[in-house]
Amino acid sequence: AEMVKTDDHMAMVKDRLIFENKKMEAFEQRKSNREQKLRAKEKHAHRIAEKSKQKKQHLSDVQDWAKTAAYNRAGGGKVRDDDDEYLSRMNGGPNRKREFADKKFGHGGKRGRFKQNDRKSLNDMSQYNPKGGNFAGGQKAGPSKRKGKRARDAAKS
Repeated sequence: AEMVKTDDHMAMVKDRLIFENKKMEAFEQRKSNREQKLRAKEKHAHRIAEKSKQKKQHLSDVQDWAKTAAYNRAGGGKVRDDDDEYLSRMNGGPNRKREFADKKFGHGGKRGRFKQNDRKSLNDMSQYNPKGGNFAGGQKAGPSKRKGKRARDAAKS
């Protein structure tokens, strides 16, 4: 049984079949990639929607808690929720350094108004030094202890 087709022709046919197979595989691959991409998008959108839903739920829970805490603090309810007392017990009382600083310097407040002149301070001459010098202590600044670089170099030679 001799073949009617030559070997070259059969090789061409085989090549064409392989090419067609590869084409179909590539098409199927593109199709599955498209499908996977679509599923991934849907999954991502669902995840974002869940996250926003949880965020809204959390915010509403916080608001509800704040309302109930305010209601309890105002004395409208039977339970008294004193957050400040609880926090002070948790921290071990007020800060000792803060108390000392407040006692020594006061509790802060507006700055700058204490240096403004008024009638009393304008006519007060008790701090005035007629010999000059607007510094406290009443001592004049003497000559500096260390000479300049030129003077020191000149003293060397």
